[in-house]
Amino acid sequence: MKYIYSKILFLFIITSCLSQNIDSKEDIKFVHLTDIHVTEGNENDFLLQKIIKEINESTNEFVVITGDLTNRGDDEELNHVYAILSSLKIPYHIISGNHETTWSESAGLTYKRLWGADRFVFSKGDYLFVGFPCGPYMKMGDGFVKKEDLLFLDKTIKDSLNGNLKKVLSFSHYPLDNSLSNYKEVLSVLEKYPTVANFCGHGHTLKEYNFSGLSGIMGASITSRDGKTKSYNEVIIGNDSIRIYKKELDKPSVFKFSISSQPSKIEIVDDEINQLFEPFIADIASIYSVPSFDKKNLYFANSLGQIQSVNLKSKISNWKIETANSIYFTPTIVKSTLVVGTIEGNILGFDKDTAKERWNISVGGVLVGAPIVEKNKIYTASSTKFICVDAVTGRMIWESKLPLSYSQGKPLIHGNTIIFGSWDTFLYCLNKTTGALLWKWNNGNEKQELYSPGNVNVVASNKRLYFVTPQRFLTILDLNTGKTLLRTSKWKVRESMGKSQDGKWFYAKTMDGELLRLPLSDNLELTEENLVSQSKVLDLKIGYEHNPAPILEKNGKIYVGSRKGEVVIVDANKFEIIKVIKLGSSSINGFSIDEKGSVWTSLIEGGIYLLE
Repeated sequence: MKYIYSKILFLFIITSCLSQNIDSKEDIKFVHLTDIHVTEGNENDFLLQKIIKEINESTNEFVVITGDLTNRGDDEELNHVYAILSSLKIPYHIISGNHETTWSESAGLTYKRLWGADRFVFSKGDYLFVGFPCGPYMKMGDGFVKKEDLLFLDKTIKDSLNGNLKKVLSFSHYPLDNSLSNYKEVLSVLEKYPTVANFCGHGHTLKEYNFSGLSGIMGASITSRDGKTKSYNEVIIGNDSIRIYKKELDKPSVFKFSISSQPSKIEIVDDEINQLFEPFIADIASIYSVPSFDKKNLYFANSLGQIQSVNLKSKISNWKIETANSIYFTPTIVKSTLVVGTIEGNILGFDKDTAKERWNISVGGVLVGAPIVEKNKIYTASSTKFICVDAVTGRMIWESKLPLSYSQGKPLIHGNTIIFGSWDTFLYCLNKTTGALLWKWNNGNEKQELYSPGNVNVVASNKRLYFVTPQRFLTILDLNTGKTLLRTSKWKVRESMGKSQDGKWFYAKTMDGELLRLPLSDNLELTEENLVSQSKVLDLKIGYEHNPAPILEKNGKIYVGSRKGEVVIVDANKFEIIKVIKLGSSSINGFSIDEKGSVWTSLIEGGIYLLE
């Protein structure tokens, strides 16, 4: 009996030990860096280098970085951050932030060259770590996850789990809430899997969130908002919880909060307005320009670098051209040639019927704008040149060594001049025949690039030039000399502007979601008081706004696009809202008109719509 009892006791001890070994797994310890905002020589530059040294001396296993590596996203800053991060002695995984994607000098090519794809996936212990980028891309807008990145997220998690019992930790720059315009689509993917939490940045503050039931952890930036605290975030994943610590330089880590290590229960509230329109085209990728037309076909390009022709009657694809990288340039028809610019710095001419390449010009820089055409000549800017090309033959007629940064708006032809803005802080006026510089203007501050007229479609009367910029000023110049006639911040206008069909009115959208109307008259007395007395403001009922889409008037109707996928149609005579159309969740790119005079638009999420 004693022998049997001893044997049972021995087996119990063995079983208990095995059970403890199974249940108690080693903790996973890593660093979460976000919003490091490095410019060479600034405080964060030296701070990041100190943080890297401290991490190298720690017991952390890897680093995850969730974007905003730089301030301007230019090549110099990106290369510098890459060099600093290269001194890490443990692996790191990285995604971009809006400061890399919104104002990228190379339209994303330098980031891609340094870090490869802007995504990551890896396994550690019982967890699958997956990171995805959010945008916005190459223009002001809300955060947005490209359609192809949503597909990546879904397929990658599905393939990686493949029946195993791992849990998912997701990483993004933006929090998965209203600051990300299609956050519900992201959550719809994550809810299909055992997702525990989402780590993000953007808000610069260490904070616990609830993203529709999904646990959220916003990491602190390396410098606090008041500039007093220098810290980063440490994470320890244990058996039952994920513990978040604040790590100030040269100080011990301080525990801040913990979340459960069990999968979250995501519940998405569907409160979207029913869409009034089905898209004419729902593409597989994001679209960043408006479509172009001939009598039978529609032409567009997407973020996968595909250029496509679709029959307007049958909606069947005529052909598709594959290029290497995202296209932001507006494809443009000139007779039988389709002209497209690339971020590799080439401008290409294709036979619009066969897709055969007719000519290819290496311009340099990046081409991300909307060209203007006159008499078979196409005028457009890269980030290093402004060019005039015979669109039929591909012959370079002239080139100017301006601008010094990229240009996204559509140039204005006025008489024998051509006027365009750039992200180098300047607005330029060139001789249309020779490309010679006639004048250039800036706001007096050549260092604040983010106030530049880089994405504006300027408007002119006979002698005056009207435009608005991210600095929130309305500016009126003498068209012949570039001399400033008036600058006012009376209205919070920003980039989005247009002109009435009869040329009598200037339109601009305010950041409060209003439509401003001013007379376009060379005889108007230019004082702020007089402008205010002549102005009219209409509340568009769309709230806070920063979408730069140009405003269009056609057949007595004004078309205004929002950051949230809305098109507001206004009666031009009564200056009253006719209707608001909800098309989707992402920014309106602008408007274009087909051969029949119908108005079209496109959304960043990949939809092309026939409006009226």
